[in-house]
Amino acid sequence: MGHGKETPRQKMIGMMYLVLTAMLALNVSKEVLDAFILVDEGLVQTTENFAAKNESLYDKFSIAYDQNAEKVGPWKDKAEEVKKRSNELYEFINDCKIEIVSVKDPDAVVNGEVEMNLVKVKDNNNTPAEIMILNKRGEDLKNRITEYREYLLSLIEDKEKYKTIVESIQANLNTSDPTPTKEGETHTWESEHFEHLPLAAVITILSKMQSDVRNTESEIVNFLLNQVDAGDFKVNVLEAVVISNSNYVFKGQEYKAQVFLAAYDSTKMPKVILNDGTVLEVEKGKGIFRSVSSTTGPRKWGGKITLDNGDNVIEKTFSAEYQVAEASAVVSPTKMNVFYRGVDNPVSVSASGVPESDIHPRISAGTITKVSAGNYIVKPGPKESASKVSVYADIEGQQKFMGEMNFRVMNLPTPFARVQGIKGGTGSLTLGDLSRLSVVTAELEAFLFDVKFTVTEFSVSAALSGGFTRVEKSDSEKFTSGQKEIFRSLRTGQRVYIEGIKAIGPDGVPQDLNPIIIKVK
Repeated sequence: MGHGKETPRQKMIGMMYLVLTAMLALNVSKEVLDAFILVDEGLVQTTENFAAKNESLYDKFSIAYDQNAEKVGPWKDKAEEVKKRSNELYEFINDCKIEIVSVKDPDAVVNGEVEMNLVKVKDNNNTPAEIMILNKRGEDLKNRITEYREYLLSLIEDKEKYKTIVESIQANLNTSDPTPTKEGETHTWESEHFEHLPLAAVITILSKMQSDVRNTESEIVNFLLNQVDAGDFKVNVLEAVVISNSNYVFKGQEYKAQVFLAAYDSTKMPKVILNDGTVLEVEKGKGIFRSVSSTTGPRKWGGKITLDNGDNVIEKTFSAEYQVAEASAVVSPTKMNVFYRGVDNPVSVSASGVPESDIHPRISAGTITKVSAGNYIVKPGPKESASKVSVYADIEGQQKFMGEMNFRVMNLPTPFARVQGIKGGTGSLTLGDLSRLSVVTAELEAFLFDVKFTVTEFSVSAALSGGFTRVEKSDSEKFTSGQKEIFRSLRTGQRVYIEGIKAIGPDGVPQDLNPIIIKVK
């Protein structure tokens, strides 16, 4: 019954499951079988709660990936594989439930789900054994659970450190044969779960297995999400970083640099000592180096940075070099060192000792337009992945090259689809709310530019009465009359899917947006 951290509701359901199973072993009356309806409904609700929690975790992965694809990418790929394997195992268990019930009570299968309150032969103990034992579906299920369990465990390298998660996975997905009885009688995992048990008990057992799959999926995905940042401090390569305002300063100007560890813990103060023994002042975890030169030429400096994290002391050496030079150009992006297609990217351009009117910036790909003194708007080209801003100045009747800066050129990030405040994943609306829906919108969150996206198409689908799925497409942001007919056909507890959402922004690049699942409440 291992479930990791369980809520009181989950513990109550688990206890009821054990009590009912024990009562069955004592041949208690048929009313006990009806009690399995309550247990099964509780397990189904718990499974849905885990599924919603899992979608939230996947959303967090997507947000983190948008912010740092290189760092998050490998972990996100593992999470997507977990999602795929979890869904496959969950659906296989559901197929087993449908196959068992359909033999005697096909009408108890509604919209691809078994409705226990519609099952008439809850005490049937022949069909489950025939399908799960004789037809070897139980053996197949055991093998799939074992394969799924071993894959999840393979994702945890340090099993001793994460012993609690490992034990939870092993308990939730246990496929070991039961301990032999005192008389020496042995049973298999399949016979323990599916032989000599009434149909109501077997369906409830399978529902519990589905709940265990979603619970375990939640634990491992949360583990993977935590691993994104787990290695920020304890990594096999930890380098000292030197960041200065510029690698070039003018004669008589102060050179200032920050020295700190990548993945530095802001709650712990490092100690920075230069090669000549000078101890640098530390501000907010960063050593501040200052130097003023009266002559031009290269300047080298370095030292070591030490940090005590409580368990051990980390010490790294560092070295840096800067140039003291005469006047040079300065090109600084107003917002970032990235140009986005389809929007106005502001940059400021200046050159020390040169009047603003004598400065002439050029761009290698795209256009650069002056909007005010020292301020320009850049519009990058449609295809290039990089662009370079070069600065020239009129000096003594000639144009002199003063410097340059490279920029990355990127498409606008993918926005989130929204419907009535629901942003991707799963949400819930009343039938009244659904009837009032008018449009699907696309929005960027926490983006530096005010960008408008227009939804160009989307589809609405739902499983309606009769077991068939109806799909209606809109070629705009607005819900069509056919889509609203689907809404009116829904009942409380059903789900409607808004997917295939496409949007286009000012860069003209079509974007595939996240699907939205709405549960009618």
